[in-house]
Amino acid sequence: MRYQESATSSAELLRLILPRVARHGGSYVPTTYAVWYEYLAGVNPKLAAALEARLKESEKLLQADYEQLYAKYIDTRDLGALEQYQTGLGELLRRLAELAASSGEGAAQYAQALADCEQELRSTEDAEGLSRLVQSMLKSTTAVRETTEALQQEVAATREEVQQLRGQMGALQNLAQTDSLTRLRNRRGFEQSVAECAQGRDGALSGCSLMIADIDHFKKVNDTYGHLFGDQVICAAAQVLQSNVKGRDITGRWGGEEFVAFLPETGGAGAMAVAEQIRHAFSKVRIRRGGKHELTDAVTISIGVAEVIAGETLEQAVGRADAALYQCKESGRNCVRLAAAAASAELLAAAS
Repeated sequence: MRYQESATSSAELLRLILPRVARHGGSYVPTTYAVWYEYLAGVNPKLAAALEARLKESEKLLQADYEQLYAKYIDTRDLGALEQYQTGLGELLRRLAELAASSGEGAAQYAQALADCEQELRSTEDAEGLSRLVQSMLKSTTAVRETTEALQQEVAATREEVQQLRGQMGALQNLAQTDSLTRLRNRRGFEQSVAECAQGRDGALSGCSLMIADIDHFKKVNDTYGHLFGDQVICAAAQVLQSNVKGRDITGRWGGEEFVAFLPETGGAGAMAVAEQIRHAFSKVRIRRGGKHELTDAVTISIGVAEVIAGETLEQAVGRADAALYQCKESGRNCVRLAAAAASAELLAAAS
């Protein structure tokens, strides 16, 4: 677990965080809370040093300062642990190589001992010589057996360590690419998954589609009902998104109240149908506030869609989908818009 403070300690930290944000600036969003939480809890010395250095420059912090601190000192911490496990695995593999080499040396020495015994056997004519020869063979056999047993034990122990490290590395890698709130892929995980998909298509993403969804008037939701309820809305949007795509489709939380979905082998028309299905499903969601029986009014979502064209990168497709999302907002929100193909051609020409 990343945080191990008790409920009482966490509540006290929250009480201390609120005036800090009021004094130094920033929005009351999870990244801001996380920065001050880890600073006040004393669990992140590097973050604390960077934050204090920033406050010496200016008592006022921009939200961009919080996002930068979060990205550098909190979001990447799991990747650092992953690198440590990778280093540990490399060391274990080196030890296995040494064990294999020592095994080879032992076997070679035993083979030489047997060869010497065979040579001596040809020239031995008395019982005493034969007895001495048998003792030599017994000694060599016992030595190689003991060496082999020790080697087998060491290999078994090392193999177990390797398996444990592999499991820990897999868990860390998954954690580093997963959004902690929604359990969807985070931005890094989404980009990695799309890159892997592209490798299976010889690097080409054409014929696929990308959509960006944004919860409408999310700031108003937070201001009206509080940030904990805002988190419930984000989780609800993530569930609707995930339940309305196919198994091979790639979904993720792009950041804040924005979500992304990559649809392989799905053209613009098909992606528009999926996006409309998501928009309609989310408009029907009613969220209960905490333990109360009160249900909120409908919260809506807007979605921009772009069909990836030949030669286009993920970044360029995201840019076009984002432009289509902006058109949704210009049109009053709670709608779906498809990026024009002409716009994509102009974009590629400008990029080249």
